[in-house]
Amino acid sequence: MRLNFAGWFVICLCGFAVCQPASADVKLIGRGRLAGTAIDHSGQSETLVNGTPHHRFGGISALEYTGDKNRFFVLADRGPDDGATGYQCRFHELNIDFDESGAQPAKISIVSTTLLSDALGRPFTGNATIYAPTDELGGRFDPEGIRLTKNNTLLISDEYGPHVIEFSLSGKEQRRYPLPAYFSALHPGDSKSAENKLNRSGRSSNRGLEGLALTLDGQFAYGIFQGPLLQDAARTKKGKPFGRNCRIVKLDTHTGETWEYVYQLDDVDYGLNEILALNDHQFLVIERDGETGDAAKFKRIMQIDLSNATAIDGSKALPKNDLPSTITPAAKTVFIDLLVPQFGLTGSSMPKKIEGLSHGPHLADCRQTLVIASDNDFQADVPTLFWVFEY
Repeated sequence: MRLNFAGWFVICLCGFAVCQPASADVKLIGRGRLAGTAIDHSGQSETLVNGTPHHRFGGISALEYTGDKNRFFVLADRGPDDGATGYQCRFHELNIDFDESGAQPAKISIVSTTLLSDALGRPFTGNATIYAPTDELGGRFDPEGIRLTKNNTLLISDEYGPHVIEFSLSGKEQRRYPLPAYFSALHPGDSKSAENKLNRSGRSSNRGLEGLALTLDGQFAYGIFQGPLLQDAARTKKGKPFGRNCRIVKLDTHTGETWEYVYQLDDVDYGLNEILALNDHQFLVIERDGETGDAAKFKRIMQIDLSNATAIDGSKALPKNDLPSTITPAAKTVFIDLLVPQFGLTGSSMPKKIEGLSHGPHLADCRQTLVIASDNDFQADVPTLFWVFEY
């Protein structure tokens, strides 16, 4: 049985003392990697239409601690080439073994791979053209967030729908939560430009329900959109949506009721990739630019607080930039700036996409670990990077 002990105010026993981890004094204690040519445990050795082996490990979109030593769930996205290959959706279990002193590199090993299927047992595919289920497939699916529930099931967010779906640990759909209809793009397309051109409302293509959090009691899930909904965005001359106001949806996993809040990006060119609960009102969020290597200027873990944020009427469009005085967005501060010199992460090896974010085990002194992972887009010459922080 897996237990999830991640959390901001987790109390642990260190001898006879009781201590609570604090957010100050963040330190990088582990760096590890898996090669871009790493092979998962699916056994799918056939080649996809673009030549990529179907069992290549990569495309990491989310991390979740299992509560068991250094074991993590790791979620792959829809596959290589933005949904053009017919990749079968899956998650993995990894061991992320690290030295608390930071003296040795972290060791990353793949333990298992589980394929995802719908309630009828049909495989989910990343293929962007499978708009609805068929006799053979459960429909298109772009997994982006994963969290372990108190019932030892997995909540996974889908960027295509968007959807929030509960799966068994064997990868089979158990329950699908209804989300507001105005989140959906009513006219699907097989590419970002085509889909955005066809729609004036709903999630922007490939900037949908990107991250997922679960409160410590398991009652509320929080989904975060990578960018503004189409009705909340302006368009460039080429039709690309842009804006600062991203939505956070709060979902009661008992009743299905939803609420919405606003997260304001620092810049319209940035996006959001993950959300992680600290308690019932504070969260960590990945906000980043789309640059890689030395060109990267903004790769941050933000701490947000929804205590004073306005629960908005989600059926109404938001402004493209500044909010009216009647709407208070999530308060946010910088928790980790990945580009500060003290971490030594800057330079040519800085990845474009920072997507995985999870708590890990507590250390012997009760400090909390935080694990971050990159998305290599299944490129053979680009490794998947893992960073372990303590705070």
